[in-house]
Amino acid sequence: MNAILALTLCIVAGVAAEYQYGTYEIGVPQNYGSDYANNQYGNNQYGNQQYQYKPVQAIPDARCPRTDDPLRPVHLPFAGNCNKFMKCTGGMGFVMDCPAGLEYSQRMGRCDYPALAQCSM
Repeated sequence: MNAILALTLCIVAGVAAEYQYGTYEIGVPQNYGSDYANNQYGNNQYGNQQYQYKPVQAIPDARCPRTDDPLRPVHLPFAGNCNKFMKCTGGMGFVMDCPAGLEYSQRMGRCDYPALAQCSM
C-alpha cells in the first residue's frame, strides 16, 4: 500500500516538474520577482523617503503593576505633556504619543479631543 502511494507521489511530482509556466501562458511575467530587485517596491517608489522609528522610552513607575491583565491595560498620564501617556507593561511605563490633535484623558484612560480630555498640565 505504501509502495503504491509513493509511486503515485513520484509520478505527480515528475509531471509537475516538467510543467513550464512560459509554454502555457498562465500570466506569470518573464521578469517576475526582478521588480523588487529594481527597487520598484523599495525606497525609490516613495521618493527615497527614509522612515525612522524612535525607540519607546521606558520609565520604572510604582503605579504600574508587575503583572499584566490584557483585558484591562493600565494607562497613566505623562507628567508635563498632555499629548503623551504611559502604557504599563511588566512594572514599566512606556511613553506613548497620542495621535495628532488629541490629548490624554485621565478620566477616560485614553486619548481624546482636547475639549473632552480636559488636560490641565
